[in-house]
Parts: sequence; structure tokens; C-alpha cells
Amino acid sequence: MATLMQVAMLGYGEVGQVLARGLAPRVSLRVYDPVHPPSPSGGVPLVAGNAEAVRGADVVIAVTTGADSLAACEESRPHLGHGALYADLSTSAPGDKRRIAELVASAGASAVDGAIMAPIPLRGLATPILASGDDAARFADFAGRHGMDVTPIGGAPGDAAARKLLRSVLVKGLSALVIESRRAAEAAGLGEWFWEHLLETVSAADERFVVRLLEGAGQHSLRRVHEMHAATRMLDSLGVPGAMTAATAATLEEVSRTGVPPVPIVPPIPGRS
Repeated sequence: MATLMQVAMLGYGEVGQVLARGLAPRVSLRVYDPVHPPSPSGGVPLVAGNAEAVRGADVVIAVTTGADSLAACEESRPHLGHGALYADLSTSAPGDKRRIAELVASAGASAVDGAIMAPIPLRGLATPILASGDDAARFADFAGRHGMDVTPIGGAPGDAAARKLLRSVLVKGLSALVIESRRAAEAAGLGEWFWEHLLETVSAADERFVVRLLEGAGQHSLRRVHEMHAATRMLDSLGVPGAMTAATAATLEEVSRTGVPPVPIVPPIPGRS
């Protein structure tokens, strides 16, 4: 009978719970989170301390908050085995991921920068993860053998994090815009109309739509600045905080001075007009 890999997991929040429950039947798993007392929880062994989790582990998967990622790595470093993999999947800045890699290397282990690229409750263990660093392919091999979906992208620690945070700028920014505009629509008595307009706009978005967003902003930035100032005054009159609307006006003012980012030349997709 094959010996199960020794895996430590640091963090037992939403992401940690999903990953731990998926990995527990497949590996020899120990989980540590200072918030959770040691006990078996849903078949997942929660241990009392970092040393108990990390010592002897072939792979350490850190799913702490970004704010706790450096501290978790520093606490783990004395207990890391030579050649162990330390995969940090937290949402941290690229500079933090590089510092984690330095700490891990000083212990003779290997760091992997992992970026979770979709909401984990939707796909569980198979949620897509990007991985960068010298041993990203090694982590991807481990992950693939145990039901995870990890794509190595090459590069250095911090490269996967940069992709995740760029996605965050877009997706979380869209979330904030939807929240702000929905609040304004409700306050104006136009909630039902705006909801239909929102869905129609998002559903119709394609590459040409995105190109028009950029090119239109460049061509009409001053007029759009005035338009967004008017929108800011409307939100103020409705008693709705307009941070995103005011930020849009500021961004367009900057565009009037510096222009918009270049639009990539994308080769046509066969069969698509």
C-alpha cells in the first residue's frame, strides 16, 4: 500500500475548510488555525500548533488571510523540512510573496506562489489556481494527483499574485460599481428599470464592447468628466455615497492628460466574424 503524502494546511476559514475536506481522504493531513481548537472536524484533523502541523510535511498549503501570510510563514520556517514545498495561496501583494519565498528558501524548502482564480465554494477542490516560482510545476503535479486544478505559469513568486490582484481590480471594482449604481437606482425609484438595464449591458459585453469602453474614454474624456460630475451631484442629492462615481471622474480627468492604455491586437478567432 502506497504511503500517503504528509500535508499541512495553515488556515481553516472558508477556503481552508473546502480544501481540507477535499484533501483529507487523499493525503495524511494536519490542519492548524489558531482560531480553531484542536479536534477532528468533519474528518479533518485540527492540531494544536504550527509545529505539529508543519513538521514532517512534504507539502504545506497556506490559506491564511493575506494579512497573516508573512507571520504564518515566519512561524513555519523553523519546522520546514529540507525540500518541502510551501505553497502560499493567500491573496497577498507580490512583494509579500517574494518575502515568503526568501523565508522558505532560508529553511532549505521551496516556495510556490499560488493564486486562487475563482470563488472556491463553486468548484471546491477543482477551483482553478495559478502557480508561479521554480517549483510551481512540482506543486501542480502534486495537486493534479490529489484532485486539485493548478496551472504552473513559470516566472517567479509574485507573478501569480499579480494576476490575481489584477483580476481583483476588475472584478471587485465591478462589484463596487454595481452596488453603488443599484443603491442610487433604488433611491431614485428606478430599481426595476436599472436592474434590467444592468443585465442587458453585462450580457451584451464582448470584445468590441471593451474596446469601445477604452477608445470612447480616450476620445470623449472631457465630456465624460462633466457627465460623471453631474452623476456625483445626483448621488449626493439622493443621499447615496458616490465613491466609485467620483473615482471614475478622477480617472477620466487623468485620461484627458495621459490617454488610455493601448488596445491589444488580438488575432481573429476562426469562425467568428
